[in-house]
Parts: sequence; C-alpha cells; structure tokens
Amino acid sequence: MNNDYHYPGTTVLRNRLGYTDPHTLAQAEALIAATRMAELAANPIDGHFDFAHLQAIHRHLLGDLYEWAGEIRTIDTAPGDLGILHDPPAAIPGELDRVFTDINSGVYVNHHSHEAFVQDLAGHWGDLTSVHPFVDGNSRAQRVFFDQLARDVGWAIEWRELSVDAVQAARNFAYVDGGTILADVLRPAIKPVTEVPADSIATSPRGAAMTFPEHWQAMIEHYDTMPEQAYTWASQIKSEAPQHDPQSTEIRPTPTPVAPERELADLDTTKFHTHWSPEVDHQLLNSRTIPQHSSRPEGPRL
Repeated sequence: MNNDYHYPGTTVLRNRLGYTDPHTLAQAEALIAATRMAELAANPIDGHFDFAHLQAIHRHLLGDLYEWAGEIRTIDTAPGDLGILHDPPAAIPGELDRVFTDINSGVYVNHHSHEAFVQDLAGHWGDLTSVHPFVDGNSRAQRVFFDQLARDVGWAIEWRELSVDAVQAARNFAYVDGGTILADVLRPAIKPVTEVPADSIATSPRGAAMTFPEHWQAMIEHYDTMPEQAYTWASQIKSEAPQHDPQSTEIRPTPTPVAPERELADLDTTKFHTHWSPEVDHQLLNSRTIPQHSSRPEGPRL
C-alpha cells in the first residue's frame, strides 16, 4: 500500500514510535488508547458535539501515536471485505455537515423516551461509521463521543453489557438498514445515567457467543427474512467452562443458519435504507461475505 499514511509496500501505519510490525503497533495503539480513554472517562473534553469535538477526542486518544490524529483522511477506506466502502474523501465534509447538523438539531435535548434516544443514537452512529472520517481510530473516538453525548442528556451506555463483535457488525450493517439492527444491539445497554458508573467506557466488554463474521452473516439473513423482528443474537453471552452438559434438557439458542456464500449483493437492494444510495456516493461491491476486518491483527474493537 503506497500512500502518505502507510510505510511503503505495507499496510502498517506510519507512527511516532517507528513500529513496522503490525502486531507490535496494534498492541501499542491499544495500550495508548485505553489509557487515554480512561482519562476521558474521568475528565471529558468540553465541546459542542460537533465535528471539532470528535476531532479533539480523536487527537487525545491517538495523537501520541499518529501525526494525522484528528485530521480528515485523504485516501479511500473500507471495513474489510464486507461488500461496502466508506464515504470517499471528497464526500466526507458534506456528510459530516449533514450528520452533525442533525445531531445538534435538538433531537437529543428534546427526548422524553428511552426508545427515541436509542433510535437516534443508532442512526447517527451508523452514519458516522459510514463516513469514517479518520484513517484509523474511528471506533474508539465515536465510542467516547457517543458515551459523552448520552450522559449529557441523561442516558448512559453500559459498555460492559455489549458485545464488541455485535456492535461493530451492526454499525457497518447500518449501511443497509439505517441503524435498525444497531438499535436492537444497543437498546438493552442504554440506561438512565444514574445507573451506570462513569468509568464503564474504560472497562472490557463482555464475552459473546458469536464472532464478528457470524454476526455479519446472521444480520444479512435476518434482514432478508425477518426484518420486522428485533435482532436478538447480540444478547447471547459466551458460555463459561464447564461446557454445556450434552445430557441436559435445557434448550439453548442457536444462531440462525445462514449460507456461507451470502453477500450483501444477494439482497434486494430496493429494500435498502433510503439514505444509502448512489447519490450519497456509497457503493455496493461484489466482494466476499466473510469479513477479514482489515489488515489489522487485533480484530473488531469498540
């Protein structure tokens, strides 16, 4: 990969520490970001919940590692091999203006119900996932941003109850459904702010029974066969040892069976969320269904 962000001929991002091994860089990034995220849990960055606010969060999280932290990317990016692309660089400013104008339109201040908040949060988070304004670190920056936004209006996200893989898959699937499944995933973890400690964002999410690729496949199948029903597989918790007794009569949920060759291109695109259309510069590709989730070694992150 040859551009100003990566070391020549590699997928390793240029960094202030000079690491050229992807695993070493990933470990350093995780440690630095976790430390900075804990700082922000205790002392949030003041802002107006606009793009400048998100930029400041991104710079705080990753500025020690990347010179371009907080800057809009100038190269194309995609979330692995999911069959979609993030917004092209030329479309980013306009999309950011649209999303943040809506965020600051008063919808959150005027919320009186849990469900209204969940729906708007999922829609905006799905939109920002597709915009993907920074080369890397978008998930972490958006996590901090929306955590702070939720608390500012009386709600909180209990991150310890969320599956990283389910949230990451649902955020990207918002390309298709506008955030409906993401709302299903987030809904049980959104609670009154008085019920969730401020440092929840800096804690480890729980283990889950399904991986990112399994959730992605299940979401495609769910959208195609039962879109009116809530997506519930994200609530399945990873079983602890000892393993399930095969002689037990307990009925345990099993992920909906899906064909391994299912792709977004297999779906009826006329049912796609109306916002995602060629007019907003998104593209649907004929790519492999099972995601490789980018060249980075550490896998899905929140």
